[in-house]
Amino acid sequence: MSIVKLNTMNLGTYETDLVVVSINQTATANNKPMLKVTLSDGTDNITALIFDSTKKDLASGGIEDGCTAAVVLEVTEYKGNKSYKITSITPVKLPEDELKQLIKLPPEDPAKLVSDIISLIKQSSGRSYDLSSSDVPADDFSLTALAVRLINSNLKAFTRSSAAKAMHHNLYGGLAYHTYRMIKSAFAVCEVYTLLNRELLVCGTALHDIGKLVEMKTSDTGIATYTDMGNLFGHPLLGIEMIDHEVWNKNQSNGGRSYNPEQVAMLKHMLASHHGQPEWGAIRVPSTPEAMMLHELDMIDSRMYMYEETFSGMDAGTSSDPVFGIAGDGKSVIYKNSFSGYDN
Repeated sequence: MSIVKLNTMNLGTYETDLVVVSINQTATANNKPMLKVTLSDGTDNITALIFDSTKKDLASGGIEDGCTAAVVLEVTEYKGNKSYKITSITPVKLPEDELKQLIKLPPEDPAKLVSDIISLIKQSSGRSYDLSSSDVPADDFSLTALAVRLINSNLKAFTRSSAAKAMHHNLYGGLAYHTYRMIKSAFAVCEVYTLLNRELLVCGTALHDIGKLVEMKTSDTGIATYTDMGNLFGHPLLGIEMIDHEVWNKNQSNGGRSYNPEQVAMLKHMLASHHGQPEWGAIRVPSTPEAMMLHELDMIDSRMYMYEETFSGMDAGTSSDPVFGIAGDGKSVIYKNSFSGYDN
């Protein structure tokens, strides 16, 4: 089945392949079961309704978050806006060329982003490393070695993982894209604020969201869903556990002598505090300049992504609808001025 882009649909009935982003159970005014299914064509998302069906019904037919599906959509008009109803939906395995059309990707290849992240981690130390290799020497127990080993041991998941279920960088390879941009920013701020330990800041930045590999499961289409471990603990604690596991393994094989305990503690503190405030999910507030800077870089990149995504659907000289998360209140709008060259 060929792909019909959502933004080309007028009123009528369409058959197309789409990605199922999410399925939410609700009910009609008559208390009959109804589903709100968010669908994506890799560029745009829409929410379509299924009546007289439950989430369990779809799951029994192989339809779940992140799958690809052959969908029959009825597009009608309701109160001046397009309304979408699903009359048929079945799971489908797509050939690679068609699947790529439905996956939202970063501007750069995720595998290259991860390779560049490892290279930048090595460069952050100022020591001589082989930048043509992704490995580090077996007898190296620096923060650089720890960060590189953790990424290499989770390479496939780190490359494909979304950075979030929603909000920011929620796409295939989103974690690598988010991490890469933050590391580039970390190098820049270290040029200005020489108090910062560049190796510590870059390694903490590289690993700040690594717990998301356990917190979430990312499908082949880039759709993230929370795991039970993610719901119970959250990625800061899960990331700290991943660091502890790496240190324990190396201590076991090296007679208890591997990574520097104080350096590891500073790295773990950065993960524990990178959300900044307890009400935002921080285990502790930042107590070191590197931890504070990591939090600020995280805020900058996540918010800039929200601006980028919102601008992509706006005309110059207009304001957006309220954007949740941009200022924490869910009421703030974004204005796209007409003189800054945002579309270049």
